[in-house]
Amino acid sequence: MIQKKAILQTLPKPFKQSAKKILKFPLMLKTRAELLMSGVEPLANTWNQRGESIHRTYLEQFLQEFSKDIKGHCLEFQEDSYTSRFGRTQVTKLDILHKETDNPKATIVADLTQPNDVPSNTFDCIICTYTLHVIPDLDYMVGELHRILKPSGVLLVAVPDITRNYPQYNELWRFTAKGLHLLLAKSFGDENVTVKTYGNSMTAAGELRGMTVEDFTTAQLNYHDPRYALVVCARCVKKSENLS
Repeated sequence: MIQKKAILQTLPKPFKQSAKKILKFPLMLKTRAELLMSGVEPLANTWNQRGESIHRTYLEQFLQEFSKDIKGHCLEFQEDSYTSRFGRTQVTKLDILHKETDNPKATIVADLTQPNDVPSNTFDCIICTYTLHVIPDLDYMVGELHRILKPSGVLLVAVPDITRNYPQYNELWRFTAKGLHLLLAKSFGDENVTVKTYGNSMTAAGELRGMTVEDFTTAQLNYHDPRYALVVCARCVKKSENLS
């Protein structure tokens, strides 16, 4: 059987978008038939098992929207998943933080949930995605993120709301938009925190049932209803130092 990607590559550019929609429709019907037959079990139990995960697409929407903030000296956790991709030439230096010494990608080994040697006022931007939901002492962690940002620096955060629980990752929390704002405002101040939600009742249900991006239309994916958020994101700005 000819693969969808191979078909699209043979088409002129003006026809590709229409062809994508036509080719996607049978796949969507197939998925819905599989759901009817699967009973109470989801179609998949791990990320990207069937295709692109919905929550990752929403996270990337958020980072694209605030990509202008990803500049200067940046910090990301575990690996360079997003900084170089969204910051591109705006990034002048990138550090990767990991709390264990066994990560060859790490340039800084430190635990921000404990006293550490990371200098204060160091980073122009910190990208912290899907990390806070495994942290026991959230206030301490957010305080440290605030401390190591430069004045006027930006913290970009993403956390889960409606999604599956993965016990192997020792997950502790899920966040509403109001809850995330309250947590971050303790360190950054109400006026310096902007929270956005991504997802709707259809994509939230789909995430729980093991569906992927390929199972939805663009319009379905891009409709965001804060009552049914899969992902909650925030942009936090560290207040500039008073020079007076």
